[in-house]
Amino acid sequence: MADAFTAGVLRDLSIYVSIATALALTGYWIMRRYRSEFAWNNEGQVLSRPYAAPDLLMVAGLGLFFIFAIQPHQSAVTTEGAGMSAGGLVASMVFNLLMCASLLAYLHRLRGLNPAELFGLQHIHWRTLALVVLVFTVIILISVNLVSAATMKWLESFWPDQKPQETVRAFQESGSLGFRFLVIVAAVVIAPLAEEILFRGFVYGVLKRYTDAPFAALASSLMFAVIHMHVGSLLPLCMLAVLFCLAYEITGCLLAPMLLHAVFNGASVIGMMFLDA
Repeated sequence: MADAFTAGVLRDLSIYVSIATALALTGYWIMRRYRSEFAWNNEGQVLSRPYAAPDLLMVAGLGLFFIFAIQPHQSAVTTEGAGMSAGGLVASMVFNLLMCASLLAYLHRLRGLNPAELFGLQHIHWRTLALVVLVFTVIILISVNLVSAATMKWLESFWPDQKPQETVRAFQESGSLGFRFLVIVAAVVIAPLAEEILFRGFVYGVLKRYTDAPFAALASSLMFAVIHMHVGSLLPLCMLAVLFCLAYEITGCLLAPMLLHAVFNGASVIGMMFLDA
């Protein structure tokens, strides 16, 4: 949960992104209908052609769900010290896994698609994957942290009481090894799996099918940033997600952003441990 001001900013941004996406979808449809040269965007390495209108409706439904899920924090701080309990963290992990499983079941059972083929997991080129992950790890760790530091410094000029993300505060303030272990599992295992399947595998793929890769990367990345419920992290997380999309396009394999996501979150956890030491 976020405070009322943060929730308002994130909800407004979500609405603007939704309106911009709807306008873009309409614009691309008109161009492709009346201009033959726009009949189809370049396929690239990420497979998007199998997606269809029902998938676009599913993305719209997910967008509405996220907008209505943005609510201000109303409960008191728990004994974990940062508004998050171990039970709440476990519930969040289970919810993310259920959403992921439901999406995969929808694609396989209702749409008749093979998620492994759709996400480029059937034929993995390991050397290319390793090289891309290595290069992008360096780029991400440097660029995203620089943008994050610059963003926080800029926000301090008019929002001095800006706090870290709720999960970060919970990790820093909790003395429980069990709770910290749960945070590590959520950050390094659950989030890379569930969020990459949802945002890069599904949302990015569907939006690319009906617009093009650059717009799909930007729109899906803004959605990804918003659901983390932290204004100070919007720009760094959006940049991070765009880089995930680029790595996905280069390799055509969803495992690339999954590994990069796990490495970035793991490095962030290690950083929190050193700061806490």
